Amino acid sequence: MNTQTDYSKVDSILIAYPLGYKNEYNELTTFYDKLITKIPFDITITAIVNNNGAKERLKLKFKNRTINVVVFEEWCDIWVRDIIGIGVNNSVVKPIYAPGYCNYLTSTCDVNKIDNYAKLLIKENFGKQLKNLPLKIDGGNIVINRTYAFITRRIFDDNPNFKEEEILKILSENLGITPIIVPVNIGDTVAHIDGYLAFMDDNTVAIVEYPKMDLFKHDNAYSDKLVRYCSDINLRIVMIKDRPVNQTVPCQCNLKSKKKYCCYSAVGNYINYIRLNNTIILPEYTLPTLKETMYYNNVNEETLSNMGFQVIKINCDAVAQFGGSLRCLSYTWKS
Repeated sequence: MNTQTDYSKVDSILIAYPLGYKNEYNELTTFYDKLITKIPFDITITAIVNNNGAKERLKLKFKNRTINVVVFEEWCDIWVRDIIGIGVNNSVVKPIYAPGYCNYLTSTCDVNKIDNYAKLLIKENFGKQLKNLPLKIDGGNIVINRTYAFITRRIFDDNPNFKEEEILKILSENLGITPIIVPVNIGDTVAHIDGYLAFMDDNTVAIVEYPKMDLFKHDNAYSDKLVRYCSDINLRIVMIKDRPVNQTVPCQCNLKSKKKYCCYSAVGNYINYIRLNNTIILPEYTLPTLKETMYYNNVNEETLSNMGFQVIKINCDAVAQFGGSLRCLSYTWKS
């Protein structure tokens, strides 16, 4: 099977432009304006909006490039990577989108409608066939090359009506890969593997590396586990330096605990970048000290540039406060 990977040749990118959303994502409009200016001109942009005012703003603000605008009046989500699916041959294999780690999104947005809109988008705007996958999977929990797919064990929790071997068989048969199920990092309620790992090519994988501080001992132990998994299948490993900060995403989930949050921000997560052929749009963040900010905002650019990539940077503090970064909010494909 010809499975779409993050390093596959692409000519199109999907984003959801949040102007007019009736939730906090609306405040990200300025960030999205900056992001659009970073996308190479040979990449066609498709933007989902939920009102004609947003459509007209895009047309007026970006007269120098063509943006395909799709209007879905009740669209209210920005995490298109989680929603859309995986390209296989001339199809998009689409899992069920039903995020269960936090009720903030489901309390402000009808995710069932989003899921149905996404199916319509694939059929009418991608020029692809739609193939429904009977599993709940966020797109952030699958990182794939043409042989393997790394997925955390959250997939078993999200699909209790299937036996584990049934889930693995469904994935293998529909995606043409061998699933590699890895543990969930301690304290990670989102459990998305794309916060830790990214394929660079068929034989190379990037894995996060954390500061050698006691605060990150569990994170470093998790990174070491991922290195062992990748070494066992003879992948070349490149380390990407991350510097998480102790910022939570506020919500009002009715949890047994008295915490007022259920996941952390993505500030300091650099591996969640956008890959567009030989271009990488890399996050920057404001970290606890100026020294750390300068170091981490430059060290990964140097690593990737030395690998031959053109690196374009953008500050992602605004979007990261909601628990995701650049890969999370984008979906790429070849039309």
